[in-house]
Amino acid sequence: MTRTRSLLATLRIANAPSVVSNVCLGVFVGATLFNLVVPEVPGHLFVAPVIAGLLLYFAGNLANDWYDRNWDESRRPERALPSGTFRPATYLVAAAATASAGIAVAFFASIACGIIALLILSSIIVYTRIHKQTIWSVVPMGLCRAGLYFLGVFSDWNHYELAELFWRNPKSALILFGIVATLASGLFAYIAGLSLSARYESMPDPPRGPKIIARTLLWFPLLAMPCLLFPLQPTIAWTGMIPFTIWLVVSLTVYRRPTSALVSALLAGIPLVDAILLLPVGLEFHKLSFGDQGFYYAMIAIPFIAFFAGRLLQRVAPAT
Repeated sequence: MTRTRSLLATLRIANAPSVVSNVCLGVFVGATLFNLVVPEVPGHLFVAPVIAGLLLYFAGNLANDWYDRNWDESRRPERALPSGTFRPATYLVAAAATASAGIAVAFFASIACGIIALLILSSIIVYTRIHKQTIWSVVPMGLCRAGLYFLGVFSDWNHYELAELFWRNPKSALILFGIVATLASGLFAYIAGLSLSARYESMPDPPRGPKIIARTLLWFPLLAMPCLLFPLQPTIAWTGMIPFTIWLVVSLTVYRRPTSALVSALLAGIPLVDAILLLPVGLEFHKLSFGDQGFYYAMIAIPFIAFFAGRLLQRVAPAT
């Protein structure tokens, strides 16, 4: 494996498009819910949180491979550190540098965004420390991903604006935060189900209970993501569920074996979790023909672009 491909494998570059999609969903939700108007979102509001999310994601992967270097010597000798392609100290320094840069970029976007980035970094550290020791490591992993929604939501909110929101209308503020938390729970569940599937599918005789839990979690986004749309637009709310459902069925059948194929397919499907919400919302607002139409085209397109980009990048470097 060349140095470039080894580095891309370490960074899990195939999963980077899904990070972009997750953060963009947060920006879209923040623009529509918190501003309470049909938004015209400047491009710079996307740039900072997306860069911050990617830097934090890369930092986590670098730290993970550094921490697992001894374990990988016997089980994943092809990876960069066991194979001697890079020195462990290089990965540790790179992880610290990218994490610091990610935090700085997040604070540049807004103080609230920076605080969310620090919370994501805390989850990364906890996951890196415990992921080989306990099944409960799926919790900090899920929190890392779910945090990307909040990273995007708060990309243009400073602490004064948040304080004013809670002070003037705390009930509305809690409702808005509840909406974001509900959406984040869908992504959290999918990531947790994906992680559990990766742990147990590779066993020759996996226990039935965790498998059932994993499958249930994978389907949970179908409940969490569109639940806010059904009371308002029950007909169009189904549109975003279709591509996610199709790909999840394909992943659990066509790509079920080997485990690496299943995990890669499920990882590629992360942006389709975003599409459950973004596709119907984008279609509905586009139909109304007001506001920035380019904004709504982006809402529809980004998850699908991220999905196909992820599958293509999996041919360049492994996603796990």
